[in-house]
Amino acid sequence: MTAQVRVLLRAMFKEAAGRGEVTHELGSGSTLRMLLEELAQRYGKDFKQILNPKTGLIETDTLVMLNGQSMRKPDVQLNDGDVIMVTVPIGGG
Repeated sequence: MTAQVRVLLRAMFKEAAGRGEVTHELGSGSTLRMLLEELAQRYGKDFKQILNPKTGLIETDTLVMLNGQSMRKPDVQLNDGDVIMVTVPIGGG
């Protein structure tokens, strides 16, 4: 069984991928980590820096949202219809 997720790309991720949105087919049991690794393989560049190689967590200078909720731990399972947004946090002040 597969799950289809929408990945919204903003800022430099949109530039690296050449588009603002991709639809992704995933195998059952796929995690956010697996999706991010697949995006890094496909688009390279900025996507390779989303996951911290030492901690395995999503870097603080990248904002990854799953269905509107900010994610730091990438080992959450993805479901059919999930929407993931990858961008950079907007600093205020």
